Amino acid sequence: MGTGYLSAFPSEQFDRFEAIKPVWAPYYTIYKILAGLLDQHTFAGNPQALKMVTWMVDYFYNRVQNVISKHSLERHYLSLNEETGGMNDVLYKLYAITGDPKHLVLAHLFDKPCFLGILAVEADDISGLHANTHIPIVIGSQKRYEITGDPLYKAIGTYFMEIVNSSHSYATGGTSVSEFWSDPKRLASSTLQTENEESCTTYNMLKVSRHLFTWTKEMAYADYYECALTNGVLGIQKGTKPGVMIYMLPQGRGVSKATGYHGWGTKNDSFWCCYGTGIESFSKLGDSIYFEEEGEVPSLYIIQYISSSLDWKSGQILLNQEVDAVSSWDPYLRVTLTPTLKEGAAQSSNLNLRIPSWTHTDGAKASLNDQSLNLPALDGSQENINEEAPENNPAYSNVYVGNLSHEGLIKRETRFEIHSSPKMPSATSPNDM
Repeated sequence: MGTGYLSAFPSEQFDRFEAIKPVWAPYYTIYKILAGLLDQHTFAGNPQALKMVTWMVDYFYNRVQNVISKHSLERHYLSLNEETGGMNDVLYKLYAITGDPKHLVLAHLFDKPCFLGILAVEADDISGLHANTHIPIVIGSQKRYEITGDPLYKAIGTYFMEIVNSSHSYATGGTSVSEFWSDPKRLASSTLQTENEESCTTYNMLKVSRHLFTWTKEMAYADYYECALTNGVLGIQKGTKPGVMIYMLPQGRGVSKATGYHGWGTKNDSFWCCYGTGIESFSKLGDSIYFEEEGEVPSLYIIQYISSSLDWKSGQILLNQEVDAVSSWDPYLRVTLTPTLKEGAAQSSNLNLRIPSWTHTDGAKASLNDQSLNLPALDGSQENINEEAPENNPAYSNVYVGNLSHEGLIKRETRFEIHSSPKMPSATSPNDM
């Protein structure tokens, strides 16, 4: 008591970790505790939670410094070959709150240079690495860029996403086989089985793509998020038995979720890492539907078409999004947006709608208060319905909702509908696969 150590297992686990002896990922658990407490402070305003985080971090700062002083910095980095979760990520977030240089130093010490260095020189050399050990390190490096402004870590995150998405991912957006990365661009020939696409890796890749989207507003990252969310999150909970999760998402021919090495878990007796991330994933399904951009004229980006409601304070608008259920007989995605101005709302706002890459505009329709709108071509141009709208962003159909009360186009309550049909896949030969 009073040491700053908080965990369900004894601190001797870290003695083994520091001695490079077999032990299962104690820092992974510590990261989850720290992240939960920091969220309590950030989102719930709990000051006690922040004190607990700083006490815990002081304890581990002293432990890491002791390893370095008794042995070497290399010895500490060697221990990071064990799974440590997002320790660097939560420590960068803590530093952003406290400004304590010790928190920044400790965050740096959980950046894994032998891995981030590979990405810094743009080498696709991640084959054979444990996927979920390393994806959280990239997330932490992305936070390092956001906190320190060091452009190297922006480049690292961008390149990592590029190689994983192009060379190590299935069509579902998931990655890994038996928790590891295999040879690039050889997935179909040797990896399709029951132990594909660990749920934790999808959970973390969504974070990677979310960071990249906030930096660039590129539609490709939003498309990836949609694909991974739809296939790799919604499919990991047993539909008729809420709380029953799966570890892996099989990609093999003729296999099922129930017949893999892990199969379906149980409500009360399965404690895989993917249970924790799976439960968290279903608690934040509303994450990354909407993004806002501050400015003289605030902008709202709708990048996921999911039925939901938003109280957009910057734009002083209540927005309701309704997405019709998709069925095989209807080739259209049908979305209805109903913005309602709050009392006293007078400022202009921009509404930006993502056009998914899997759609085309042949036969697509959009209307605003029963008035037809012109849709952009597939080159990514956009249509503004108000001449005062800012310059086009090539990734979106931009519907300007400024000066709502006197433009005549938009009333207090507005219905914007877009019906977009999916692209038909082009024919490919076996050599193209």
